[in-house]
Amino acid sequence: MIRRASKLNGCETFEDKNLIQFKVADCLFPQSEATSNGSTKLMKCAVHGHEAIAICAYCGRGLCPDCAHPAGAQRMVCSDNCAKSLARDDRAMQLILQKSVQSAGASSFYSYLCGGLSMAGAVGAWFYLPVPFLIWFTAGCGLVFIASGIWYGRIARKQIGE
Repeated sequence: MIRRASKLNGCETFEDKNLIQFKVADCLFPQSEATSNGSTKLMKCAVHGHEAIAICAYCGRGLCPDCAHPAGAQRMVCSDNCAKSLARDDRAMQLILQKSVQSAGASSFYSYLCGGLSMAGAVGAWFYLPVPFLIWFTAGCGLVFIASGIWYGRIARKQIGE
């Protein structure tokens, strides 16, 4: 299943059949614990006790070459339950991002609407209530609303493009 691919920066790099690369434990986990006699203790596989080459992306358990299962997007998982949970979390994140795009689009629309109404109020104040403060205030509010509509619209387009 796993074959040696190369040595990179002094670390052995492995590659599986889906071309997902990962490194061995002494390069992947430089923060390994020191024991009382000064030697280092490397992370071990949670199931087999062998030296870990990866960490489960969902639960954080150490994985040996026999336990490592890629779960798309170059992430390793230890079980089908972790893979399902990771997929569920990815779907939830996509839903949140989709709702934020919808929210930015709605905010853009309502900002344009309020800006247009404020500008119409400024024009109405010019003809019916010639009070300079009221005219400048409503016109200023209209410009701020239109500028925020442009800003929200750009955010929504940027998020759609990603």
